Amino acid sequence: MTNVSENTRVNPKQVQKDIESYHAFGSMTDYRANNTAHSREAADAAYETLRAAEQHAVTTQAAASAAADALTAARRDFHGIILGIKNEARALYGPSSDQVAALGLKKKSEQTKRVRVKKEVVAE
Repeated sequence: MTNVSENTRVNPKQVQKDIESYHAFGSMTDYRANNTAHSREAADAAYETLRAAEQHAVTTQAAASAAADALTAARRDFHGIILGIKNEARALYGPSSDQVAALGLKKKSEQTKRVRVKKEVVAE
């Protein structure tokens, strides 16, 4: 049985201290555990499991970051092509065509005109 609850989160600083303790433990040649859960073999196995889990986490995180970067680039490239298609459609069919409207753009004839508001000059 472990001394640490399953709900306990161990921060990186504590893990680093534990690793240092493990390395110092390696020099204790006369250590004999009464509890097999705290034996040298258990410590070696737990350390190897930790190293493997860290390696897996780093590799997985790197792959996830690369996938996220690839997704961002693919979205950007696709967006650029669609913007180009919309511009080409305006040039080819005209700004008030049904084809332009089919691409999700407003026809020029349906766009609202900006109304300029004249500023009133206050006489003093």
